[in-house]
Amino acid sequence: MKIELQHITKRFFGSKALDDVQLILNSNEINCLVGENGAGKSTIIKVLAGFHSPDSGDILIDDKKVVFHNPKDSQRNKIAVIHQELMLVPELTVAENIFLGNWFRTGGLVDRKRMNKRAKEILDNLGAQIEPTSLISSLSTGEQQLVEIAKALSKEVEALILDEPTASLSEVDANRLLGIVKELRAQGIAILYVSHRLEEVFHIADKITVFRDGRYIGCENNKDVTKDRIVSMMVGHKVGSEEIRHRVEDVGEVALSVQNLFSKKKFQDISFELREGEVLGIAGLVGAGRSEILRAVYGVDRYDSGEIYIYGEKKKFRHPVHAMRSGISLVPEDRKLQGLVLEQSVKNNIVLGILDKINKFGFVNTKQVEKISNDFGKRLSVKMESIHIPVNSLSGGNQQKVVLARSLAMNPSILLLDEPTRGVDVGAREEIHKLIDAAVNEKLAVLIVSSDILELLDLSDRVIVLRDGEIVGQFVNGEITKEEVIRLATA
Repeated sequence: MKIELQHITKRFFGSKALDDVQLILNSNEINCLVGENGAGKSTIIKVLAGFHSPDSGDILIDDKKVVFHNPKDSQRNKIAVIHQELMLVPELTVAENIFLGNWFRTGGLVDRKRMNKRAKEILDNLGAQIEPTSLISSLSTGEQQLVEIAKALSKEVEALILDEPTASLSEVDANRLLGIVKELRAQGIAILYVSHRLEEVFHIADKITVFRDGRYIGCENNKDVTKDRIVSMMVGHKVGSEEIRHRVEDVGEVALSVQNLFSKKKFQDISFELREGEVLGIAGLVGAGRSEILRAVYGVDRYDSGEIYIYGEKKKFRHPVHAMRSGISLVPEDRKLQGLVLEQSVKNNIVLGILDKINKFGFVNTKQVEKISNDFGKRLSVKMESIHIPVNSLSGGNQQKVVLARSLAMNPSILLLDEPTRGVDVGAREEIHKLIDAAVNEKLAVLIVSSDILELLDLSDRVIVLRDGEIVGQFVNGEITKEEVIRLATA
């Protein structure tokens, strides 16, 4: 199968999301599409999936022109898309999700026995040890990702598009998924793989296609190109390779102390200290209790026992508002569900955490709102037409910058970061790392969770490794490697 997109242009609100781009997918080949946030990657995926019709340009399948009016037209041409946000129904079983909309029937009744059998065959071919009768809600994120792939393969696809498939996965689950993608290529499927993780791109790609600002920059054979070359194509200039963190030699007093924290089925006996001017990283697999610890400290989730001290004063936050009043701010794991009011403007999202400080007699100071929003928008290099546009019109990476801007606008003394660069391009990632560095050098205390172990080791002064809700190791920076973190997290 060969899919070719020629001279594709797509406009939204008068601006070009895609400007005369091209893309080619071939059977037995993985083409990795890379580019900064706002480069047009999501838009081209939606064109291929039939969600958007291009304003101009052609789609050719095996040299024959086709037109997609809707997603069903794309599916009829044996194209399947696995989106970054998984499209599964938590209350249904694995088999029911795999064949959703096309359940097996015998005599007018749903034939679950036959459906479960076929689902088991597809999952076994993927090497997935998942029971077809299990509820989706009982599965890990990595297992749910495999169910999405099984769902696509149930339709006998010839082209598979994966949008940031490892963004929510641990290192172990991500490596497992990459192996499956390679197997699918060997079976003759044409694969478009979209990712910000250049390490995995170079691991699996046959070809690498680069978009920048909605334009096609080029397509290179993986074996003929370097990482530096691809990064330069993505950002339009050379990205610095100097060390991001400038370590604070004289850290301040203990800002956060957690002692013997316990939460049933989440984590147990968690103890650590975090000082001003220090970054403490929490490593571990998805589900090891990393995010749950941050949520407990921030007052989102209750815990059963243990103590939390803020600058020596014992606290037990019943609500995030109480944590905010004590100088704690959180950048949550899921920006869309937990971090943003998507229909509201950029400026309203940035000042969301400081409304009590910028109002007088119940009226918000609009001039102050404009100044704060513009200042943080420029400081974090948020790409936007203005601070007045809805935040859901921004790319994922720029949405993440808005969440970080909101947290920094609160002027916290303790900053909790849960996957701060998930779904963020290489340029924005470097900018966020520099912002973290600047904050720490101003004596902010930072607690960070990241599935990207190299990021965690680059940014952290100390690292805690979790496994099954327990601390299995604590290390000073430089004392542990990526391989040792994985070994401890998976032992």
